[in-house]
Amino acid sequence: MGNYPHLFSKLQIGDITLKNRVVMGPMLVGYADQTGRVNENVIKYYEARAKGGAGLIIVEACCVDVPTGKEGAGQIHIDNADCIPGLTSLARTIKKYDCKAFVQLFHAGRQTSSQITGVPPVAPTRKGLTPSREVPRELSYSEIKNLINQFIKAADYAYQAGFDGVELHAAHGYLLNEFLSPKMNTRQDEYGGSLQNRMRILLEIIAGIKLQHPSLAISVRLNIDDFIPGGLQPEQSVLIAQELEKHGANLINCSCGTYESGLTSIEPASYPEGWRVYLAEKVKQRVQIPVVTGGMIYNPDFADKVIAEGRADLIFLGRSLLADPKWPIKAQRGKCEDIRPCIRCNGCINLHFAGMPVSCTVNPSTGRETQYRTRLARIPVASKVDIIGAGPAGIQAALTLDAMGFDVNLFEKDSHPGGLLKYAAKPPHKERINDYHRFLVNCLKRSGVKQIYNYPYQLTDLQSRRPDHLIIATGSRPHIPDLPGIEHCLNLEDILGERISVNGSEVVIIGGGSNGCEVADFLLQFNNRITILEERTRVAADMERKNRRDLLNRLEAGGVTLLVKHKVLEITENGVITVDSAQNRKTIPAQQVILATGYKPINHLYHQARRLMPSVHVIGDALRVRGFKSAILEGHMTAYMIYREQLKQKQRGQGS
Repeated sequence: MGNYPHLFSKLQIGDITLKNRVVMGPMLVGYADQTGRVNENVIKYYEARAKGGAGLIIVEACCVDVPTGKEGAGQIHIDNADCIPGLTSLARTIKKYDCKAFVQLFHAGRQTSSQITGVPPVAPTRKGLTPSREVPRELSYSEIKNLINQFIKAADYAYQAGFDGVELHAAHGYLLNEFLSPKMNTRQDEYGGSLQNRMRILLEIIAGIKLQHPSLAISVRLNIDDFIPGGLQPEQSVLIAQELEKHGANLINCSCGTYESGLTSIEPASYPEGWRVYLAEKVKQRVQIPVVTGGMIYNPDFADKVIAEGRADLIFLGRSLLADPKWPIKAQRGKCEDIRPCIRCNGCINLHFAGMPVSCTVNPSTGRETQYRTRLARIPVASKVDIIGAGPAGIQAALTLDAMGFDVNLFEKDSHPGGLLKYAAKPPHKERINDYHRFLVNCLKRSGVKQIYNYPYQLTDLQSRRPDHLIIATGSRPHIPDLPGIEHCLNLEDILGERISVNGSEVVIIGGGSNGCEVADFLLQFNNRITILEERTRVAADMERKNRRDLLNRLEAGGVTLLVKHKVLEITENGVITVDSAQNRKTIPAQQVILATGYKPINHLYHQARRLMPSVHVIGDALRVRGFKSAILEGHMTAYMIYREQLKQKQRGQGS
């Protein structure tokens, strides 16, 4: 039967047959050019996922009505015939890997901004606010008719470009979802009021597409639950799904939540795997056409079980395919330990919300496929590279250079690789970092990298070993502020490394960044009473907002006291003396005081080595303390920089 026989079985959707049940879900990544056209970046990004074994790719939300319907920069347009050449190249590229290609047709509705579009946002009714706090303009009857035609035209462009199907985005609070919502659509004409009227725009779009192109498959991404008072609920959504089936839809892609619903449309790390499968199951029980589920699914065992139990017909993967485009093919070949895990940090989503192109914390090639090719010509002569430090930056540099054919030697002063990852994985809901740590260790085992542990590399080693290139990835150490009584304090590594147990105590944490808040979250399980002191106006300001909101909810539920705009003056045996923004002094009682005041680079060897050899590089926290996303990217980038310099040297030698 092979590995995961249900997940990797064929499925018929309309007139097309999928080779397996793995769907790449549509995710706005912002790689298109300024005119919204498909470019090489878009094509290479999707090619990597098609080549990785997905059975169906649904190309991200493509705007049918520019500029009014745009959500952000870098979005693909599908509003006029000029878009067809780029979309044709994209469809051909996806399909050459026996992967079917759909394109999602999208209009933002109220969930955009005049700062993005240059025009007021529109909605079924003048109700509610946009994310930028604007009041949307109500669409006229004639504008609705025009929008229906825009969707139908967009489907025609997709057909001409060679796509197998289209998906209508009727979820997450965007325009078509707004029409379906009893809360957002209170129109008094034939497009509002009753459920039949509210779904009319969607049914007319489907009818128009089917009239022009009967063979074009139609998927609808449908919110099964809006998770807002007065919004769509499963009972209504199941009825909508049944009507969609009657009118020619071939696939229901089940989703949920809106911007207004908080954490249910894009989940934080605390949500359990497959938590929303029950919504698709409700639809599956009432329709005959295939049903897609997904969201927080990353384990092939779980995905296969969902299909086997008949809870859904297909599984969509989103963030998991950003982390590893080859998730499907690795799972099918039984190499699940080789899958690079998504750590659910939501850094990708955070970039999208900031209007920037999406990238991935653990996969430096995501969004950079044209810059960092997966297959490179190995260097003709194996130059020797010494890498000092086996944290995320050093390991990534070592693995990339090893794949390029370098003689790589990885030195680490501790007994094991990973650096600060072992501490980062300790707070609640951060266990996926352990999975990533194991992934890196497995990659090192399979590589040709020579690993030397319990070895503090010295300047004398550089002089005796004479490597061609040196990479300093020595990380960072806790920053200890100059405060009276600092000797009474513990640091994060004491707590998260479980060197010291803190139970049932009055605890003060100095520093309210993400590290301080996460160590508080960790300590709550031991019945501690916790106060966090932060000089700035916000705690956890450096965190992605979905996981931040979730973390702050847990801290509030645990009774943690958050004191912002508080400066620490002194630590005593009885507590911490602080002064607030109004210059009021007070003592916060504490049995244990924990420093979460950041880290500072360890890079003295870099400055010494630069005097002895030309090719010296410093990466990760040793360069500047940020997070391990930057460390991983810098390790990868530095490897490519060394590789390209090596090729240039070869070319110069041949030309002499």
